Amino acid sequence: MTSANGSPRQHNLDHRWYMVGIWSYFTAMGIQGVLYPWIVAFVLDEPSSRVGIAQMLSMLPMLLLSLFGGAAADRVELRTHLMRLQFIGVFPPLALAGLMMSGFLTYEIAILYALSASALGGFIMPARDSMLSRVAMKSLGGNIQRAVAMAIGGQFLGQVVGFLIGGPAEYIGAVPLLIAQSGFLVIAALSTSQLSPAPPTKREGARRSPLQDVKEGLAAIWADDRVRPVLVFMFFSGILFMGVFLVVFPILIRDVYHGSSREVGFVMMSFFGGIGISSLSLSRMRPIRRQGRAIMLAMCTGSTVMILIHFHPPVWGVYLLALAWGLAAGISMSQSRAVVQEAASDALRARMLAGFSLGTMGGGPLGSFLMGYVIAAIGPLDAVLVPVSLMILLWLSIFFFTPLWRMEAARAGDY
Repeated sequence: MTSANGSPRQHNLDHRWYMVGIWSYFTAMGIQGVLYPWIVAFVLDEPSSRVGIAQMLSMLPMLLLSLFGGAAADRVELRTHLMRLQFIGVFPPLALAGLMMSGFLTYEIAILYALSASALGGFIMPARDSMLSRVAMKSLGGNIQRAVAMAIGGQFLGQVVGFLIGGPAEYIGAVPLLIAQSGFLVIAALSTSQLSPAPPTKREGARRSPLQDVKEGLAAIWADDRVRPVLVFMFFSGILFMGVFLVVFPILIRDVYHGSSREVGFVMMSFFGGIGISSLSLSRMRPIRRQGRAIMLAMCTGSTVMILIHFHPPVWGVYLLALAWGLAAGISMSQSRAVVQEAASDALRARMLAGFSLGTMGGGPLGSFLMGYVIAAIGPLDAVLVPVSLMILLWLSIFFFTPLWRMEAARAGDY
């Protein structure tokens, strides 16, 4: 293994191994993304309110622990830290497979599986994001927008592969898919082991408590005039949109279109495939100069998609609408994360990224919880109009009361 400074050849290999790790890890997450709601909504046949609660609980530990995960990632050698976490992630799906084979599947056991996987994600996510900056600065000439776009593209296209694998769950059963999920996590850990060492950035002063480190990361996010308006917009968008995707679509497929795991998988493939396609396309283009405007315009697409879904299109129309939404989401996600990557210092990067992820995804559990009850009250087709109405108010507030629409990239692009 080379030193941390390494040769150009090693830096290129680092980027390739990093992308292999991204792809394999998120392929495993794609399998879980189809399998978990299918188990709750179809195998256990839970009502929409309990599906919403299950989806909320599948996100909470990752969000609550991500700040501490970021603090941990800033203190340790990242390669070994990330590799170990991914190896530990092999065991929850294997445990669930064993319990299902023994006939012990219950709603509570499914929740425990999701909680354990999500808790590990709270430490894996900031470590992985911080490693991206180390790799990009050496292999891509410091082009953070391109690095983030490539990583997001690999992430979501990997999830599409996972959805393809998990889609036929009703035919091949959950146990083989859970074993496959564990196998991809093994590949992710082995790929991470091939990276160059990534020692912690040295900081002055005595070792402090994790709470102090978390507070420092959050303060840095809120103090940054570029990051703060992006965070506010993405947080409230998460409340309005993430619950639609995680709760409305599975219930819509089950109760309106009378489908099963295959149709759920197609919707997810369409959405995440769109994110992957647009992210990889951005990685081949010049950096976007008007980042704030791109984020806000992309958010308009989600509202348009929900309005069209309200009119009950054929199921293939739902797939196309999910694809369009994903193409726009890839723009907003890559540009918002690029803003943070560019603004963060080496010593604070993992904590700032973790805090930003908490902010942008923090609305998801609340949105999932609320959407479950909104669907129960008025049905899935009418429920999509509730977040659309609120998004109009949010968009106008961000436009008039923050500088986001006028914000430009720190490193100016060409358009």
